[in-house]
Amino acid sequence: MGKTRITILLALGASLLGAADAALDPGAPRPEAEASATVTVTAEALPVALDQTPNPVQVIDQDTLQRRGATNLTELLQDQLPGQVFNAGGVGTAATIFLGGARAQDTVVTLDGLRLTDVSGLGGVNASAIDLAGIDRVEIQQGPCSTRFGSDALGGAVALYSAAAAPAGFSGEARGTAGNEGILGGRLGAAYGWDQGWVRLGVSAQREDQVLDPYNQYRSVGTFLGLGHQLGEDNLLTVNYFNSFSGVPIPIVYVDYGTGTRSSYQYDPAREDFNRTQILSGTLRSQLTPVLSSELTLGQVLENRLEPDVNTNLPTTPYRSQRNQAVGRITWQPNAAGSVSAGLDLSADDARTPDLSGENTLTATGRHMALYLEGQRAVVTRVRLVASLRTERDRVTVPTFSAGTSDSSSNQTTGKLGLNVTLPEGFRFFANAGTGFSNPLLYQSLFNANYGGEALANEKSRTAQAGLTWASGPWTAGVTLSRTLFEDLVYYDANGGVPIPAWGGYLSGIYRNGQQVRAQSAEFKAGYETKVWGVDGFYRNQETRDLQAPAGQQLSSAASIARSPFQTLGAHAFRVLGAFRLEGRWSWVGPRYDSTLITPEDPSQSFKEHFSDLSLSAAWSVRDNLTFTLRGEHLMQPRTSLDQWLNRARDFENDASLVFGYPAQPPTVTLEARYRF
Repeated sequence: MGKTRITILLALGASLLGAADAALDPGAPRPEAEASATVTVTAEALPVALDQTPNPVQVIDQDTLQRRGATNLTELLQDQLPGQVFNAGGVGTAATIFLGGARAQDTVVTLDGLRLTDVSGLGGVNASAIDLAGIDRVEIQQGPCSTRFGSDALGGAVALYSAAAAPAGFSGEARGTAGNEGILGGRLGAAYGWDQGWVRLGVSAQREDQVLDPYNQYRSVGTFLGLGHQLGEDNLLTVNYFNSFSGVPIPIVYVDYGTGTRSSYQYDPAREDFNRTQILSGTLRSQLTPVLSSELTLGQVLENRLEPDVNTNLPTTPYRSQRNQAVGRITWQPNAAGSVSAGLDLSADDARTPDLSGENTLTATGRHMALYLEGQRAVVTRVRLVASLRTERDRVTVPTFSAGTSDSSSNQTTGKLGLNVTLPEGFRFFANAGTGFSNPLLYQSLFNANYGGEALANEKSRTAQAGLTWASGPWTAGVTLSRTLFEDLVYYDANGGVPIPAWGGYLSGIYRNGQQVRAQSAEFKAGYETKVWGVDGFYRNQETRDLQAPAGQQLSSAASIARSPFQTLGAHAFRVLGAFRLEGRWSWVGPRYDSTLITPEDPSQSFKEHFSDLSLSAAWSVRDNLTFTLRGEHLMQPRTSLDQWLNRARDFENDASLVFGYPAQPPTVTLEARYRF
């Protein structure tokens, strides 16, 4: 350790930085992306082994990302979380994440510690708009984690981490992909490392034909620029910039539930939207003393969208979302048995969104300040406790048509306690319980302030999780149980609000608090893996129940519908034969309720068709630095033509769609060449 330490530095740029692995020198700050596949840097303030944390976490490391070949977050998560990620038919279309049976807006997505929530929309993150250029690691935490991430984390979190330290000199890789359905893509990643730092560059581009033959095709471009530098012996500074753009054909204007031929005005081949997301952030991690460390992250997330106008279907309706965030943390770790972390989380949200007439732009702001505290301790051999507490103050300012602006503020305190016990014979028991909260979406507050609604209160949750795992040599198995009670959920009431002239005098509707929903699940996993072959599988059973609905409608009311299947199962296997690696994934998403199918005559109508997905790949390592991979994906999905869609030929056909009325991507076969230098 150096005698002189810098304790206050200005950092610009992004990247949640932390220690790489429990085995690494704690006195050397390292990027979190360097952690191993058996270590989580998301579930707790400090890196911890997966078998030591009481939080269920799944890690997708660099090797898995490379083998999968996914270009955006949707493609990756649909393999990893079948039945919990849904996109509205076709490549690049809007996709939402429903972790644990919660709603789309209940999952926080972060990139190097910065939240990517779109505050100008109806909540949630469009996973299809997040390009994976420069991403080195993804972690998924199931279950409410508001004490870690604050508002909106009632269902869980998906954390992305950028590529970090590079070896000395030049290195990188180039990939090219071609296939049927007009698929063409490429990715270039280059890095230069020196004794005290590194610089990285990543570029990706992709195009693919969209289903139903629109005029335009899907195209996306992603760029990443990262810089890291060691400042003295005890400080590490990183600066990262991401830019992700996509143009997505969405020729389906809307989907109705009926039996006759669809009207021609439900299809417009020129209809599409555009998304651009930019993230600039930076992190400074410092080792202040042998037992005291600090971390500071500053950054900005900017998202611009152009969506189709309701009258012309042209992409001329603008939305803009901006979040500025600063997160600071200081940690005291006197020994390996325990630590205490305290932090400050500040953020400012700004949203611009059109009103219901489409003629005016409404703006709203949110200001958030949170203090959090986390402690972990190995109380006795094999027993570890983790406790966290967060208190947050939020203020929202929205314009109104009649009274200038309207201000509302709230305070919320949440806590969580977890227990992890390492048992004999390879068994482990973990459990956690706590509370969570979610601010009303900025859009909802803006809507109510302008259309006669009341001030909305925070949504709340109480959760409990428990699990038992077992590992012995190549064998693994485990079960995780979870139950969450959501209270004061915000819902849309179509019978309230004010008349809208542009809608022919129909009411605007308003948002209200009041729904009470219970989500619960049981998930079983088992696997066997060696260096040359392996197989694993899972079975998940879950339900989301509206406790205020009549007994016969608790599973199918508007409050409980999150497109969550009651049962999901899947399997994965691989085999290594010398220079070849064969791999396959299969999943089955069972029946689920869908809001599109709910009618006054039959409010309990379910989407009774299942959705099977199969992907196969064969990789050939010609040399240490050259690999060819042949992939077949969406192999269970039938191709849907425009005539079949208009005539409803595939509306209730197994495997034809994941969301009712929106045809799934047809089978694709691609060949990828990857060269490392």
